[in-house]
Amino acid sequence: MKSMWQLTLAAVLAWAAGIGWGGAFAAEATVLSLIQDGKSKCAIVIPDAPTPQEKLAGEELAKYLKQISGAELAVKSESTGQKIVVAQAKDGKGPAGISFTKEEADYDAFVIKTDGQYLYLVGSNKRAVLYAVYTFLEKHLGCRWLTLGERSQTEEEKKTGAFRDQIEEYVPASRTITLPAIDDRQKASLKYRGFTIYAWFGNTPMALVDWATKNKLNYFWIQTEGYVEAKGWHNAVVKGGMIPRGFILSVGNSSFYYFLNPDKYFKDHPDWFAMIGGKRVPGGRTKGQFCLSNPEAVKTFRENFRAFVKEHPEVDIFSPGPNDEYFWCECELCAKDRIMWKERPGENQPAPQDLYTAFANQLNEDVQKLYPGQGKRFGIMAYQCYTQPPAKTKPPAGAFISYCFFTRNWHTVPWGNAKGEVAPGPFPIQSHTDSNRRGYQLHTDNVKQWIELTKPSGGDVIADEFYCGRSSWEKVGFYLMSLISDELAYFMKIGVTGCIVQEGWDWRKVAPANCYVFAKNCWDTSLSTDAILADYAKARFGKAAGPMLKYLHEAERNSREFLKDFAYGKKDQRDKSLEDCQNYLDEAKALVDTDQAKKNFADEEANFKRLKAWQLSKGGANK
Repeated sequence: MKSMWQLTLAAVLAWAAGIGWGGAFAAEATVLSLIQDGKSKCAIVIPDAPTPQEKLAGEELAKYLKQISGAELAVKSESTGQKIVVAQAKDGKGPAGISFTKEEADYDAFVIKTDGQYLYLVGSNKRAVLYAVYTFLEKHLGCRWLTLGERSQTEEEKKTGAFRDQIEEYVPASRTITLPAIDDRQKASLKYRGFTIYAWFGNTPMALVDWATKNKLNYFWIQTEGYVEAKGWHNAVVKGGMIPRGFILSVGNSSFYYFLNPDKYFKDHPDWFAMIGGKRVPGGRTKGQFCLSNPEAVKTFRENFRAFVKEHPEVDIFSPGPNDEYFWCECELCAKDRIMWKERPGENQPAPQDLYTAFANQLNEDVQKLYPGQGKRFGIMAYQCYTQPPAKTKPPAGAFISYCFFTRNWHTVPWGNAKGEVAPGPFPIQSHTDSNRRGYQLHTDNVKQWIELTKPSGGDVIADEFYCGRSSWEKVGFYLMSLISDELAYFMKIGVTGCIVQEGWDWRKVAPANCYVFAKNCWDTSLSTDAILADYAKARFGKAAGPMLKYLHEAERNSREFLKDFAYGKKDQRDKSLEDCQNYLDEAKALVDTDQAKKNFADEEANFKRLKAWQLSKGGANK
């Protein structure tokens, strides 16, 4: 997308420095001149036999430097004189004595460094070299990749189902690019940062992968059925996008039914499926698991799973989790191993954590036999009524635990605030009942126990959250930016090594500010929400940035302090807050002055209309 943002590079850098993104370069003397008056003698140098990521990183750098300045920089394997070296460290060692520890490589570290007539952009692993390039363009040259854009189709593409997608990017214009001394070394705060994707969210295009890479996300978790059946995933995104970008690819999620399909097996083998209320039920994507204590059911599941694993060597983490519902088998054998769901003891939703974990060990054994010593991992879901760790059975070595505190009031109260373990930020704890506190404490204890169980064998526990896309009921985009910042910092504090959120193309306009803050704070939990949002508002709304920033803050206050189902007795305050939001939008509407800013404003105004309609609808606490 051609930028509408035509600030000079000097202005961009001064602005970025003012909000904490510009580093020390703004006032320093020039030490390296890359481009003068749209021309450059500089070349981009990549290794002789580049990895796909090194090749792409060099090409992307050349593309954006041309967009900024008009200069054409060659991408080659050798060059004399001034050069930009784009490379991945091998065995921890990169060019110019740049080196990385294993821990730094695990956290996608990179270095951006000037040295004489050279600029080095060096990554600690395959994807980190891309992060070095994009961070250089963003932090040191002022580019921004803000949110997903539009989908377009020609008449011919409509016949074949093809389409073209865009991300909303802002690229400054400057015919001259000069740099001060730079010695910038970064690594991520969280090891795993990314999205959960389901086929029914809308087939996800290359644009989402592109946006995620440019914002230094590194992980996609795709539900099995969608991965196999949505050819756009495997052909266009996985082969054409994720793998060349070095993404960590996990496939599974709620997919027991895929490997033991009731349409295929229930008629002849009803005893393979869950007994609920004294009757065997087929289940499916929802409404029932299968009988984990039935050896024939387990045998057939494993056979189908092994076939899938063998067919998909590109997958890094195999994670076939329980179907998306409660309804575990109540037969006598399964019942022996159940753990009652402590959070809501009156709901009688037990789950067989030890049986599930023992089954996970069997599946992990299958994975390791098919790919010995290749670093493949097995993923376990901790979700709904099976968040508690097993009582007797150890998880597989190197297990990857995705923990989802599904039942909480995550709008109002950040996880971690129940005991005051992190600062509450701008939103005080309100309506935090004893029941809520027990739930928060239970899940915090569960997470810490999972970490204790998995960490000794190299395992990880990540948070599975709902900040973006489905941060809502009825696709209402609730604003949760400060909550996201608080929680990601808390996760890092207690030893959670990553966070993933649900997202999809069809939700791209529901919560764009949430998504942007999520990506920035996943990489650096120390960044303030205010600084991130100031950057976001300036780039997306231009002259209307001031009132739009006020709107974003008030919209979050409304979404959290006054959400109708939780903010008891605050109807008047809620309505005053909605009025303030509208006033800020009215002020901003008079200031937006470019086509892109007007479009962005219209999307945000539509978000507010959905939020307001939800808040004023009948039902809930504030009727």
